[in-house]
Amino acid sequence: MSHDDPGKENNDKVAEIAAIEERLQVLRVEHRALDLSLQEIEKHLSLTSQEQQEVARIKKQKLHKKDEISHIEGLLAQLKQQTPANS
Repeated sequence: MSHDDPGKENNDKVAEIAAIEERLQVLRVEHRALDLSLQEIEKHLSLTSQEQQEVARIKKQKLHKKDEISHIEGLLAQLKQQTPANS
């Protein structure tokens, strides 16, 4: 990015922050939906082989979402530190 126009650079960062926050919200919703699916399956006293595989798949997806959320939260915090508060 060019430092010739600090206003444009700041606007770009604000737009980037907004996009990242939106992605973060989507990931949180997806993570919660996976959690609810998992809870529903685990209500059964005994799970079929297919249900056990589904539980493993959901847990793997949840972990992936959680890792992605953590990564994005870190990026977002870093980006917010670099952006002036008066935007």
